[in-house]
Amino acid sequence: MKLLVKICLSSFALVATSAWATREQSAFVKLASDVQINSTTYQIVLTRTITLSEPAVVIGVADGRYFAVDAPAGQIAVAIDGSTGNSSVAVTDWGSSSASVQHSFNALANATLTAGIHTVALVASSSSSRPGRFKVGSGSGLSVLVQPFSQVHSSFLSGESGNINVTTYNPPTVNVTEGGSTRPVVSILSQSISNPGPTATNIVSMVSGRSFNSCDSGIKNGRGDALWGIYADNTCQSTGSASWSVDDLDTTGELQGAMYAHAKYSLAVGQTRTISFVASELAFGSDQPNPHENGVCYKAGSAKLLSMVDGVVMGSASGGTNSFCSTYTWKCVATTVSWPSCPASGSNVAIGSTSVTIPSGNDGIVYFSAKTRIQADNTDSFATATLQIYVDGSPVGTIGIQQLAAGYGQSSRTLSSSYISAPGPNSTTLSVGTHTVSAVVNVSGTTLHHVSVPQDVVLTYFD
Repeated sequence: MKLLVKICLSSFALVATSAWATREQSAFVKLASDVQINSTTYQIVLTRTITLSEPAVVIGVADGRYFAVDAPAGQIAVAIDGSTGNSSVAVTDWGSSSASVQHSFNALANATLTAGIHTVALVASSSSSRPGRFKVGSGSGLSVLVQPFSQVHSSFLSGESGNINVTTYNPPTVNVTEGGSTRPVVSILSQSISNPGPTATNIVSMVSGRSFNSCDSGIKNGRGDALWGIYADNTCQSTGSASWSVDDLDTTGELQGAMYAHAKYSLAVGQTRTISFVASELAFGSDQPNPHENGVCYKAGSAKLLSMVDGVVMGSASGGTNSFCSTYTWKCVATTVSWPSCPASGSNVAIGSTSVTIPSGNDGIVYFSAKTRIQADNTDSFATATLQIYVDGSPVGTIGIQQLAAGYGQSSRTLSSSYISAPGPNSTTLSVGTHTVSAVVNVSGTTLHHVSVPQDVVLTYFD
């Protein structure tokens, strides 16, 4: 019996050592200076080469900022071994905008790779339908997680959805208000995830892709505010469970934009849950100052839904109270006019924070995602909003930037930032113990009344 125990322990040690050696191929690669994109074919912006001694699951996430030089439609993807066929694509069509500004981007890819040498790269190009030059900004980055402890569920929309043209205000029959359960949605991608036991666990999900104006609904030529979310069991999300993504598909914004969201849901022993990427529209119901129908008609495209289950280090942080099916849970983060209880413009504001514990024996390699929306006022000046992750008080990871054009501050946008605590020059593994991780925004501008972010999930993480 003693000999058997020794053999089993020895085998476990070999497996653990092999797994950790594979996971140490994980990396965070960061862009030191702006890179100009001049082609309609993908060019490599950042790359990571990994050498696998055995097959492994790999997740690649590109995050950062990009801005137009001319007026193209710029696109970002993650290429694994030279192929973007399994990546979401972030697109911003500056050429369709009357107020071209800098945007945040996010793209997701995953693959199961064989033993050998492989590459994971952040790639960028302009669209062949709207060519031109743009730049991927410094501070953008690529997170590569090799052999996650979590089980990975992946769903992919490689092409386009059908038209998303729902109705949220048509009294007396339709009147979608905050906290109600009648918000119409179109399910784009779904996953069935089970937990056979023996302990309860969590699901951390991310969705990323693009949306674009696709038809004339009869209201404003089908232009308006697209809305994405991540539901569990076909039930509208709460602010403590998931974030919403919004993009104003209009010429005051752009007619095609990048969208992305994330979520964390619990999974009990023996439970099966359906995780869905859903699309809808912002509702301007009778509880809003100027109730009206949002006339947006759009399609989703090049979208990926990733769900990670049963990891060792998993969790989330939200920015406030847990409100059911609510999109307007605003919290002021910047003012130049001394708005009550609002930080001064240019302040670093932690919009969500949590304690992350690395258990004894863990390698400390954890992926972190931060996401939020930004909303200003149309009477505000030009503004620049940044989003970044902080670990134990120090900024890490990518820098997400969203600029707001003067006169168009109400064109809501989504920001993204990410980081992986991997070995390397741009990152470091987390030591055993408890760490404080925060999502921090900073908004600057000359005249800002009450620039705000929603109080929903701002931070998720998994290993």
